[in-house]
Amino acid sequence: MIRALKLQTPGLNRPILQSHSPSLSKIFTRDASLSAIHRGLRQSERAEYGEARERAPAHARARSEIQSLTQKALDGAGSKRQQAKLLSKLKKKQDEVDGTGKKTRRKRFHDETTDFGKNSLVYQLKHGHLQGLKDTIDPPVKPRGTRMTNDDFKQRMDNTSDEVSATGRSFQRRDGRPARNVDTSDDRDTRPTRHEPEDGVFRPAPRERRHNMMPLQVKYTTAASQFLYGTSVVKSALDQGQRKLYNLYIYGGENRRQTWETVRIKNLARQKNVPITIVPAEDQRLMDKMSQGRPHNGFVLETSPLPTRKVASLGALEERPDKLGFHVELGYQSKEEDKVNGSDTFVPRRSAVTARPLVLFLNEVVDPGNLGAIIRTASYLGVDAVGISSSGSSDLTPVVQKSGAGAIEEMTIFKVDNAESFLRDSSNAGWKTYAAVPPIDNRLARQNRERIITTDDVERSSPVSQHPCVIVLGNEGIGLPKPVKAACTHWVSIPKFMQETCVDSLNVSVAAGLLVHSFVKKPLSSDVAREEAAEHECEDEAGDEVAEPQGEKMF
Repeated sequence: MIRALKLQTPGLNRPILQSHSPSLSKIFTRDASLSAIHRGLRQSERAEYGEARERAPAHARARSEIQSLTQKALDGAGSKRQQAKLLSKLKKKQDEVDGTGKKTRRKRFHDETTDFGKNSLVYQLKHGHLQGLKDTIDPPVKPRGTRMTNDDFKQRMDNTSDEVSATGRSFQRRDGRPARNVDTSDDRDTRPTRHEPEDGVFRPAPRERRHNMMPLQVKYTTAASQFLYGTSVVKSALDQGQRKLYNLYIYGGENRRQTWETVRIKNLARQKNVPITIVPAEDQRLMDKMSQGRPHNGFVLETSPLPTRKVASLGALEERPDKLGFHVELGYQSKEEDKVNGSDTFVPRRSAVTARPLVLFLNEVVDPGNLGAIIRTASYLGVDAVGISSSGSSDLTPVVQKSGAGAIEEMTIFKVDNAESFLRDSSNAGWKTYAAVPPIDNRLARQNRERIITTDDVERSSPVSQHPCVIVLGNEGIGLPKPVKAACTHWVSIPKFMQETCVDSLNVSVAAGLLVHSFVKKPLSSDVAREEAAEHECEDEAGDEVAEPQGEKMF
């Protein structure tokens, strides 16, 4: 660093350099420390760039240093993608410094140099100093509609009747017939209601709102609520009282007749303190939605699901006059399930139709219509209880309730988690289990006569009079699995009398009715039984020559 020194002599008040003496000249000095630093920098540059390096301007040297740093950063990037990202960031930063980059939406809005954002006319009219000016501006006038109104049509028709040619002669028909009279009257009574706004365009009038119209949205009392529909189903649910009853909906149209069933259902609902809602004819769609479009006969009942205990196996019998039934071993149930389904291990018998209890077990019956029909048949023929497999079977939905015609409410229904262990443990407790299978070859049936039987054998021997029995039916398509059949003590089939037919099996609900009927039917007399047994043996011997093996399709 070079600077001028202010030399001052004793006795003088101003520096020597400011004197006008020509003999004195300026004396320049430089700090030794800075001279050493500059000397070191020059030596370093000579060592790095050589002696022939030209001195560049300061801005050029700064640019070269930035480029060298950028190149070092790019060399340190791991991939071309990282290099591209780095160059993009550096360019964006440089644009921000220079002020040439793209502005954000916020910056553009607050930019005072443009006519957009806060300086725009819209902003000033809404929030700025021109806010009070918009009230003084007249509202825009709506243009006239393009459609022709009735007045225009009448005027046009009148003009056509008086129309003349350019020569002054009026137009006439060549055949001399009179012109057709056009009725221009507007009969409002025979046309839909319309309103004519100021623009001259016709639009349909708004639909009249009915204030008493019930909403289409169905309200659930609880998340698990079910809507039972049908006269027999609703009456059975109110009469048995196994569920929690929430609301009763009754159709109250003008064409509704007051029958004794309607009076009976209303009285049962009042006895159970169930709220009754009369649904008018115009809101019948609400009941249709509750019944999912199925026939409801004018009655819909909102209830809780039917309690169904989980049973692991059937146990010992109780044959006392005051306690007639059988015990069961319950499966695992949570605290909530115990509270809803109960934990009672005794199942009372519904009636004494048979000497011993008769239970129907359904394994993986998926069709709700079949399930309801089977339970209905079981209730009609006097079955004591119905078991349903937990997995692969239809739930006790309102469709099952409808097809069962209310029989589900009065039947004892339980769920089974493991079908094989249920049948095996029940057999160990003294129960006889009968698996429903298709007709089997006569030769194979004779070899296992004690295990493979038909409904004729059941009617002759009447096993339910000696032991408690379980009838097992399988899926509609594949029947009973082999492990389930192996766990049963007997196989029972329904004889096929028509051999040459395309039908190879029965519907599971029909097969259930025939099997249950053969078990509950009273045994034949000894003479008739001997005659039928002899005929049966003759048929078996004759059938050995022509019998064909049947398929493995189950009921």
